[in-house]
Amino acid sequence: MPHFCVNCGAMLVPREIEGRMLEACPNDDFVLWRDPKLVTAVVVEAPGGIVLGRRAIEPGRGLWCLPGGFVNQDEGPIEAALRECAEEICAQVEVTGLVGVYHIAKPDAPSMVAIGYRARLMDGERPEPGTEMLELGVFALDSLPPLAFPSHREIVDDFVRSRAQPGATAPLPGGAAARHVVRPSPARAQSRQPRKP
Repeated sequence: MPHFCVNCGAMLVPREIEGRMLEACPNDDFVLWRDPKLVTAVVVEAPGGIVLGRRAIEPGRGLWCLPGGFVNQDEGPIEAALRECAEEICAQVEVTGLVGVYHIAKPDAPSMVAIGYRARLMDGERPEPGTEMLELGVFALDSLPPLAFPSHREIVDDFVRSRAQPGATAPLPGGAAARHVVRPSPARAQSRQPRKP
């Protein structure tokens, strides 16, 4: 599929830039950089295990996953993690640490960088499935169902390892847990197209 310059409208052509072939404008300095998308995934701890949702949308419809999704332009990664939990498991959570940062290669789409967080349910919260989930479950770490995405499996595996090694989980910047209260925007929820890692 051809791409065009945002400045002059010319069709982009292959050009070697910084040792790699990229699409660039033949008339000016516009380069189509294929930068990765930023996503979050949250390991939400609950009595008896972690919270997983069974997806109501593609990709991976009917399979289990961590709550999470793409970071919007007007929010930071922690804000996105909190918003996605509010949307997908209808619960407020407290982000308590960083599990890790992961590169997700995509052969037919831009790659992604996933930030895996650990969190706990805020007092009194009872998760319920949001519109993108068929159902929710709390699963013990030694009896998890197959997960929709390899990146989620990697995040859970690293979470399990971090629990076995006290102090291995990276703290959040500033040393404080994130406690923002986030409710999904009805207008944004209606306008967003489902996109998941």
